Amino acid sequence: MEDVDRQLRDTDRHMRDLDSRLDDLETDHQTLSRKFGYTEDLDYELRDIREDISGCDDKIDKLEEELDDRIGSTEQDIKRLMQHVRLLEGQIKVAQGVPAADLDTVTKDQQALARTMERGWNARNLLLSDHDRRTHQVRVRHHQDTAAKHRAARTAVVQAVGAFTESRYGTSDHSEAASHLRTRIADETRLRQDLVRQAPAAEESAKALADDASTRADQQPAMAAGERAEKRLTLALRSRLTDAVSSRSLLPAWFVTVLGAAPPARHTDQWLETATGVLLYRLTYKITDQVVALGPKPSDIDRYRRSWHEQLSKGLRRW
Repeated sequence: MEDVDRQLRDTDRHMRDLDSRLDDLETDHQTLSRKFGYTEDLDYELRDIREDISGCDDKIDKLEEELDDRIGSTEQDIKRLMQHVRLLEGQIKVAQGVPAADLDTVTKDQQALARTMERGWNARNLLLSDHDRRTHQVRVRHHQDTAAKHRAARTAVVQAVGAFTESRYGTSDHSEAASHLRTRIADETRLRQDLVRQAPAAEESAKALADDASTRADQQPAMAAGERAEKRLTLALRSRLTDAVSSRSLLPAWFVTVLGAAPPARHTDQWLETATGVLLYRLTYKITDQVVALGPKPSDIDRYRRSWHEQLSKGLRRW
């Protein structure tokens, strides 16, 4: 009976422990349920916020598109207004008897300078471009570096052969020397193959650089004369333009269209430099168009002229 009573007491104690654990679990479950419900609320609110943000992004995109359209339309209106203002300014100056500025007439000396300048450019076009010259130089230098490494590798092979022959067969030194020799031979073989592979391109580049140096020496007088002629012409045209602006003369239509009727208050030097470049371009290529400042777009055949045309067109956009 005592054993049965003891078992009952133990069973009763275990039941109480289980009840207590169940109460604890129920409490934890209720706490987690409350937290889970709060998390669901947060998720719902976050989804609402994300939807609101997405809607705002769409509205912002639409506003940006409308703003771009309005800016483009405003710019066109401003350009049309500026054209009308320039037209009125020209009509007022004509009515007031303001003399017209002659920016296209050139003297025989200036024509001769222009031809000398063109010959200098043509001579420069015979030379390698900076990119091509650097490419050839890199090839030659790389081949020279490989040749130096190959010479060092051959020396290392000779030294490895000496160490191998001096070592005693069957010893660890002999095995190490044999392994070292095989490595040095592999290095020499790889570098020798690299030399053979690089040789054709390196020889071609070396010849190109030699020819370029010879051409540069032959064409140096023409290039130097062209540079002097360009400086003289640029100075003369800049002086002519400065005089026309200072005397408030009526500038040609082709000039006013791209550069305005007067220099701006800011960046005046850059404006003057661009305008002088346009005058030099018209003089060089005999552009007589009274509306289009740079005339027709040149073909791809004349590399220098096309590059100059693109450079001037880019510079004119800011004015």
